[in-house]
Amino acid sequence: MPVDLNRLTEGWLELESDPGLFTLLLEDFGVKGVQVEEVYDLQKKIESPVYGFIFLFRWNEERRSRRKIVDQSEMFVKDEEIVNGIFFAQQMVPNSCATHSLLSVLLNCPDIHLGSTLSRLKSHTSGMNPENKGWAIGNTPELARAHNSHANPQAKRRFDKTSGVSTGRFTGEAYHFVSYVPINGHLFELDGLKPSPIDHGPWSSENNSDWTDKFNKVIEDRLGEKFNDIRFNLMAVVPDKRLALTHKLNTLRTNRQIVLDALQHLVESDDKQRSEGQGGDDEEVKDYSAPIVIHTQGSEPQGAGHPDSKDFNKEAHSKRHTFAPKDLLALLKNLETEANLCENSLKDENDKRKKYKIDDCRRTHNYDEFICTFLSMLAEQGKLADLVLPHVPLLQKKTSGSSGSSVPIRVVVKSSAGKRPVDKVAKKKVRHRKRK
Repeated sequence: MPVDLNRLTEGWLELESDPGLFTLLLEDFGVKGVQVEEVYDLQKKIESPVYGFIFLFRWNEERRSRRKIVDQSEMFVKDEEIVNGIFFAQQMVPNSCATHSLLSVLLNCPDIHLGSTLSRLKSHTSGMNPENKGWAIGNTPELARAHNSHANPQAKRRFDKTSGVSTGRFTGEAYHFVSYVPINGHLFELDGLKPSPIDHGPWSSENNSDWTDKFNKVIEDRLGEKFNDIRFNLMAVVPDKRLALTHKLNTLRTNRQIVLDALQHLVESDDKQRSEGQGGDDEEVKDYSAPIVIHTQGSEPQGAGHPDSKDFNKEAHSKRHTFAPKDLLALLKNLETEANLCENSLKDENDKRKKYKIDDCRRTHNYDEFICTFLSMLAEQGKLADLVLPHVPLLQKKTSGSSGSSVPIRVVVKSSAGKRPVDKVAKKKVRHRKRK
């Protein structure tokens, strides 16, 4: 028996489509080593591995009914064993599609550190049908609390006006999230408002193409549909860039130190020979073209990795390299340049994460109390009328309507003597246009 969601929390609230919000939501779920990035150009190849895509579009019931014939031709998966074997959940509660879209990606990828909450949910719903998986999501208080913590105050007001009645799933017009995920060599579209997953088929292994190339073709076809709206948003669920950058920076610093040690050993060896009297004036010039051998090392990446990642796929053991002494200085300079670039990139990613949190605080903060208090203080000091009255003609012009008449605006302020309030009525002459 499903739990009353209005008692479980305050109900699920609408969320904005923002990569920063989704990244923070992942952290609240307990997921590690994953972030969400916005995709602006489908033609530009994403360098890091992609766990899945989240597509936001304008969903309209009337428009969907017009496309009923098109929908019948979609590749719905009919085999219950296949449907129940992947994590596909129908959206059973309104306003939860943002969390649904994230879970559809996370719980279908084996290379992600899910955390205790999502690991428990995945284990508990294993083998369930889509409807029961949807109720399991809606009845998980940790998910509802994390979800609602990123909603703005306007979403709460809209929810209060509807008194808990569902308006997002079955009627009207809203924005909806769906996921595209690679599962067992096939590209699946997971939409909680549809009865089953959609199998877009396997992707070609020719020309080093991967599943993202298949996705690009599918999404380009979808964006070219006759009834589709131009207002959409696309985000990619990818590994946390900070982990790859940290691993790369550690490797560069380690190799830089190895090169420095090799140069120091070379200098000490040369000084030792000179001190022993072997460096006379008639001695032949030391051959700095003779090769020397150094062993570069790498460090194990911390956190969640991915087998296809360029940074995570390097061997952790030391590697043997042969350099001429004169080339070591050039190598050292290159390592220092790369390390500086890597440090700057890592700083940018950390700054971006801080900005996500600042934006989230601004998004979720309720400014109503501050605004009301601020206006009340201006009124008490007798300054509100002076600020409002200069803008009255503009307000009257906007509210005058087609007849040309205006409505007097009454501003109530306190008198300077602090006695009873003084009413100031701003009036404007009404001018009627002559009819031709």
